[in-house]
Amino acid sequence: MKIGKWNVRCLFWPGALKVLHNELSKLDFDVAALYETQLESCIKKFDNFALFNSGLESKKHEFGHSFYVSGEFSKYVKDFKMMNEKICCLRLKVKWFLCTLINVHAPTKEKNGRH
Repeated sequence: MKIGKWNVRCLFWPGALKVLHNELSKLDFDVAALYETQLESCIKKFDNFALFNSGLESKKHEFGHSFYVSGEFSKYVKDFKMMNEKICCLRLKVKWFLCTLINVHAPTKEKNGRH
């Protein structure tokens, strides 16, 4: 199983998913955690990959975290949970055990003042 991560910044532009799939196919990833996809919550299945996304239900195009799963590997996906636009989990059944991958947003800029 080959797992990776990528801060894609946005996938809502036309053709962005195709570019994503082409790049991840070159790297031969089975699963990739994607950050800041800026997509709404959804599960999209294509011929040769699936996208499990946790995001905001708005037109702001903010946050959003996803798991890209290659087509051959999608048969191992047992569950996908969307906690909110910043946290999602993907549960996989691989050989003799269950594996849970957690994708969590971590701020990349420091903020001044109180939190």
